[in-house]
Amino acid sequence: MSGTTHPLEPLDDARHRLRVRRRHLVDERDAFDQFCRRVETLPTVEATDAPGSVLSMTARTEPGPPALRAAYDGTVMTVPHAEEDDASVPAFDDLLPRPTRAEIRWAARLTPALQSAVLDAATTAHEHRVDRIEAIDAELATLDRTEAVARDLLAVESSTDEARLASLDRRCRRHAARRRATLANRAETDAPALPADLYTDIEVEDPVLSALEAVRDRLPRDTEEAD
Repeated sequence: MSGTTHPLEPLDDARHRLRVRRRHLVDERDAFDQFCRRVETLPTVEATDAPGSVLSMTARTEPGPPALRAAYDGTVMTVPHAEEDDASVPAFDDLLPRPTRAEIRWAARLTPALQSAVLDAATTAHEHRVDRIEAIDAELATLDRTEAVARDLLAVESSTDEARLASLDRRCRRHAARRRATLANRAETDAPALPADLYTDIEVEDPVLSALEAVRDRLPRDTEEAD
């Protein structure tokens, strides 16, 4: 541990990253909601519910498939971070499954089926962001609990009350053990996952374990070994 690094610095760094990513995800969630509402209002035409001459006229007067892209550009692509290098905002074509992309390219009209396919893709994107926000909120709560444990230890690190120090050290170790179990089991649970790149370039392997280990390093060695 560096002499100039505070034990809680990894938690502060992680919390900042989480809050920035959460803000982006909230913006994207709301934008996908707006996009869905716009798509739901677009007029649709069944390919077989009118003579060819009427369909030809409709194709010239109603927005058709291009309106989908316009709605997307006017909602999802306007989030404040859309142009950032690490933005997670997909291009309109990337949002859609391949068959839907192909249909949009050749379709003359916006059919109910095409509208529904686009809404399904956008709803999936919306729910993905809802899940990620939930995961980030859970991680923020974990960081807050970790800081509470760490601060309790830091407040008594110079204490001569060995029983108190040993009790807090056991609490710290239990918290670390739960974190290790969570990290080990995360891939096997149904809990929403944190964004994979959230901690990729952070200076420590895990901010929770790093903070707890740094705090325990300040304790007398005999306290760390106490039962």
